[in-house]
Amino acid sequence: MVKLRAALVTHYPIIGILLGSLLITAYMATYTNWDAQIEYEAASSILTHGFPYISTDHMINQPPLGFYTSALFFGVVGLSYLNGVWLATAFGLGSVFLIYVLGNLMYGRKSGLATAALFGMVPWHTYMSRIFLIDNQYLFLGLLFLILGILAVRRNSQKLVVGAGVVFAVALLTKLYAVFMLIPMLLIIYLHRKETCFKLDFKKVMLFVLPSLILHAVWFGGFANQHFAGVYFNTDFTYPEWVTDPVLAFLPIIFVNSAGWFVFLGGFFAVALGVIYRKKLRAFLQMDMVCLGTIGVIVGLNLFLVLGLHLKVPYVSAFKYNYSVVPFFCLLAASIVDKSGVLIESICQRKDRLIALGLGAVGLGLLFASLIESTLFLNYRWGFVPFGVDSVTYYGLYLFSEAMDRNLLEMLHFGVLVLMALCMVLPSLITVLKRLLYIKSWSN
Repeated sequence: MVKLRAALVTHYPIIGILLGSLLITAYMATYTNWDAQIEYEAASSILTHGFPYISTDHMINQPPLGFYTSALFFGVVGLSYLNGVWLATAFGLGSVFLIYVLGNLMYGRKSGLATAALFGMVPWHTYMSRIFLIDNQYLFLGLLFLILGILAVRRNSQKLVVGAGVVFAVALLTKLYAVFMLIPMLLIIYLHRKETCFKLDFKKVMLFVLPSLILHAVWFGGFANQHFAGVYFNTDFTYPEWVTDPVLAFLPIIFVNSAGWFVFLGGFFAVALGVIYRKKLRAFLQMDMVCLGTIGVIVGLNLFLVLGLHLKVPYVSAFKYNYSVVPFFCLLAASIVDKSGVLIESICQRKDRLIALGLGAVGLGLLFASLIESTLFLNYRWGFVPFGVDSVTYYGLYLFSEAMDRNLLEMLHFGVLVLMALCMVLPSLITVLKRLLYIKSWSN
């Protein structure tokens, strides 16, 4: 009991944020679309046929593990679409916790809390947690891989390299988009090459790659009625549809439609703060480069597929193609918290400190504005929710069932908003109060 109480006292901010995220998603409506119905059909068929078949009597052209995870869950709690949505919600909540851990490792505890709060409320993630898609499964596993990978680099641990390789193999066999998580991992290894003893030699590469090779060989070479590389030749590319005149700004439009303005403005502000005060914030610049590099590669690939190759699916479904950049935008925006603290403490002159305080206040204002914008977004978008360029080109979510009365839901959401804000600022306020009390007692 004493240990539990101590854990609650120590970790109450992230516990509060996780509770808030759960309340946001648990009482939201549930959604569906064509992708969700296909994936539900694939998972359901495992219970009857043992393989993820769809209506064409062929296995779905995606890695299978996410459907087996869903089928196992259905076998325990019962087969229904709503139960499948609850599984997506559980993985979404797990991702909120993992991004808190990742924020701690990359920027600091305060930024970790802010990242979890932003990610837990951002509409892009919230809606993905209320529809039956395997995307939350691969994102959860991808974030877990990245955490283990960072620890492996910092501790120069061969065992952690193997652990990261196993988790990555599971993530890759869940959805191929997990390969995007290699981008931040490789950037971290490169940027920290002079600061750690970790060397990416042939042995470590093989230990990391071997689990992925084994799992794919077992599935495609042993169980699946497909050739070994069958899943890599997705119909999006082998039987493509074309878009002749894409809107050049389609990605900024979709990003704003999916997450709002302020989380991105916060990210850009945090990067600008790091560049302007790069000597004082040098410790954060490498992680900024990791986030920016990851976002740049994923976004650049999507732009190439659409504007270069004129493929329609990456244009219409950019909402899904770019889902893995959302954590990195949240990490960038949330880094304002620790950057502001370091900046204020490192400046001695009063005038410069006032400027730093003003910049920190602007940054925190953008974070809170993002939370408010997310709350308003979730309360005033009902029924069909389009995440696209226009009324024709969209990736849309259709209402499947409503969870509770909208007025009660609105009250709940604003209550969660207050809870999230308190969990973000209370640790810093308590630290400041302790310092003031210490100074007062010392002066007396």
